[in-house]
Amino acid sequence: MILRENLDKMKKTLSTKTERLVLESKLIKELNMVIKKLHDQVDMLTKQKEYLQSKLREKNGEKETEEKEKK
Repeated sequence: MILRENLDKMKKTLSTKTERLVLESKLIKELNMVIKKLHDQVDMLTKQKEYLQSKLREKNGEKETEEKEKK
């Protein structure tokens, strides 16, 4: 009888630990997806920034050229 109770307790503990591991694994996967999305957004914003900076340099270069031509 005591052995049976101990076995049942062990099964319950193991089941709880297994369930916790499964939940932690799911959480880690979800967090990794969020991190990947954020990383992709940072990459996109970095590319936009670089593009806008290059356009600004082009525009500033054109203004400098126009000012030199006026002189």
